[in-house]
Amino acid sequence: MAYTLITLSLIGLVLLFWLYRLMKGCFCRSFCIWKNQKDGSVFYKEATILSVSTIKAGKRPLLELMILFDNLAGCPIHRKIRVWDSKPQLERFQVDKAIPIALNVAKRPKGPVFLSLGECRVSFAYVVFCCSIVILYVVGCYFLMGESLSRINSAPEKYEQLLKKSDVWQMGLIYLGVSTFLHFLLNRVGLLVDGRTRAKNWDLLYMGKRASAVVGKHWETGTVVNNNPIVGFNYTFKDKTGRVFGGSDKKTVEKKEMVALSEVESLDIMYLPKDPTVSRLTENLENDSFSKFTDFVFLFVMFIFSVILVGAFCYNIFGAWS
Repeated sequence: MAYTLITLSLIGLVLLFWLYRLMKGCFCRSFCIWKNQKDGSVFYKEATILSVSTIKAGKRPLLELMILFDNLAGCPIHRKIRVWDSKPQLERFQVDKAIPIALNVAKRPKGPVFLSLGECRVSFAYVVFCCSIVILYVVGCYFLMGESLSRINSAPEKYEQLLKKSDVWQMGLIYLGVSTFLHFLLNRVGLLVDGRTRAKNWDLLYMGKRASAVVGKHWETGTVVNNNPIVGFNYTFKDKTGRVFGGSDKKTVEKKEMVALSEVESLDIMYLPKDPTVSRLTENLENDSFSKFTDFVFLFVMFIFSVILVGAFCYNIFGAWS
């Protein structure tokens, strides 16, 4: 029964992983904001709109706003947020206009900024929709695994031989190994951000102070993104008390800018007031769109391979979906 157990375990892990992602996507945002408003984890601020771009037109257009506001340490930072404009005739979202926003610190290390137009309420229709989606998924998984176990228990030797000859367990192990390796590799080169680094960046961006750092030296790391090299920097800076601290960070530099790197004398960095030894280049903190895109592509590829793996399992168990 070794091959049967390995195959069932791999399929179970895949189904549980996507159940976790589904519940996280359905319930986390609205319910967490509502809960955090009650326990005082939400801070309200005013932001200035720097730019507006339309993601999706219509009666309720989806807009992406670049906004400027003070973080929790009083330092101005830039962020992008997306909003559905339910009343476009009011022209509320225009360049240089001020809008109310809120920071939900309980969401650390995820993006805490959202548009605040009053107390967040949880829609009953939204709850019903989310519950329906989750229930349908769970019921589907229950019937899939239940019927599979029923058939396997009725003829264990037959399905053991069938799954042994099948590529499902091999595909599953390869899928698990490649996913883990790619996640580790992308994290090492900076295209994906792990939880610890994400939390550090969150603290620097939303609780950090700005400073102008003096560049000590720079070097090419050997890693290239879109034909642009990633360059490392060593720098020193002074905190608000005048003490000198050092740090290092990397950033992607366009090829045409490489010649002028030797002339770069200072960089804009952010550091933690309570621990100035923790610092990063400001542009790495404010421009994380590429990391988000990589994360989306990684999950999308994982989803495609998950569908192929589960489909192959169903084909073996149920015989060409019959």
